[in-house]
Amino acid sequence: TAVNRSAAPAAVRRALDRLAGRDAELPAALEDDGRRAALVAVLAASSALTRLLENDTDAVAVLDDLDRQVAIDHSDATALAATKERALLRIAARDLTGLDDLTATGASLAALARDVLHGAWVLAGEPSLAVIGMGKLGGDELNYSSDIDVMFVGDGDVGRLARPAAEIMRIAGGCFRVDANLRPEGRNGPLVRTLASFEAYWERWAEPWEFQALLKARPAAGPAELSQAFLTASQERLWSHPLGVDDLRQIRAMKSRTEQEVARQGLSERELKRA
Repeated sequence: TAVNRSAAPAAVRRALDRLAGRDAELPAALEDDGRRAALVAVLAASSALTRLLENDTDAVAVLDDLDRQVAIDHSDATALAATKERALLRIAARDLTGLDDLTATGASLAALARDVLHGAWVLAGEPSLAVIGMGKLGGDELNYSSDIDVMFVGDGDVGRLARPAAEIMRIAGGCFRVDANLRPEGRNGPLVRTLASFEAYWERWAEPWEFQALLKARPAAGPAELSQAFLTASQERLWSHPLGVDDLRQIRAMKSRTEQEVARQGLSERELKRA
């Protein structure tokens, strides 16, 4: 009955057959209402999570208790990626079964991304480097297909710190798409800056949209003192920066361009990102 009422009965039935072929105890386990509802909902909604359940023998146990957090293992990059997938399974199951609403799900996905970045930071082994979350990550509103936007602030020789920053991106990139192009000068700018360098850039060269982006800047991983210093300085600069006539004109023009692009695609009623 649960399969027949699911969003994709045929796909769920095939997946359950494969899982039961691997685990003879699964049919009896599905007598539990909560476990059955979570498994059927996930199998109906996501081919990627279906593959996880089929290939990771520890993943099904995540559905036994959706109130239990999945601990992120950062002993190595492989363990980090595996436990991230199980944590994602739990978030999706809570979402699909109605335990969490949209706001809670976005916040859980963002928290998972920060856990991954923390694990990558630990594995990179550089205590003088902080990771700042931007965009939907910083705003606690990540979605399942989001990349994670980051910036790096370092205390010391930024040339030396570029390598561990790239290593953090590589390790975290095994779990999420990682994008550092919101940093000053985008992909043409240095991957890591000192706090003084950020402040000098904000003072002299930053565009209005870059100050808007700072609205969602939040510490994501690394030393708390350095992260907090960045947050304090960025928010002070954000709220004290005067907006001239040209700045306001640029902001309005950018808003108009995005609205026109959404309308051109016929997405005005459903495009949330650019609304």
